[in-house]
Amino acid sequence: MNKIATFIEKFIIYALIVMMVIVLILATIELGYYLVINILDSNYLLIDLDNLMDLFGVFLLVLIGIELLDTIKVYLRRNVVHVEVVVLVAIIAIARKVVVLKIEQLTGELIMGIGVLIISLSVAYYLIKKSGLLVCDMNKKETKEKTETDEPINE
Repeated sequence: MNKIATFIEKFIIYALIVMMVIVLILATIELGYYLVINILDSNYLLIDLDNLMDLFGVFLLVLIGIELLDTIKVYLRRNVVHVEVVVLVAIIAIARKVVVLKIEQLTGELIMGIGVLIISLSVAYYLIKKSGLLVCDMNKKETKEKTETDEPINE
């Protein structure tokens, strides 16, 4: 029964990797297309500020996808989730949201909430980096500190 569950889990992870690669390819093509269209429609090859913010949003979205793909690949190889990468993806996602938001349309509470979220994620990332890389081992269901004897994390 355990072999069947492991096979299903691996199948799902491979399916997620394939789908994420397809989405990233399409998003990159869309980003390139959107960039070319904005440059051709602009005066003196200068992109309008609103369109530039949209381009940055799409760029950050592709970057989020790349980080998620890396997280899935590491999970497939080692069956661990790197907490640092997950927090980094969250920071990039919030940064993307801040870039594409129209600040004049937001309430004060929402702006304060986004600020608290950014500060919280930044503190979490700082503490993770300061203490050493933490990984969540999915086999043991606990979090451990990365030591020098562990395998390197960059893959």
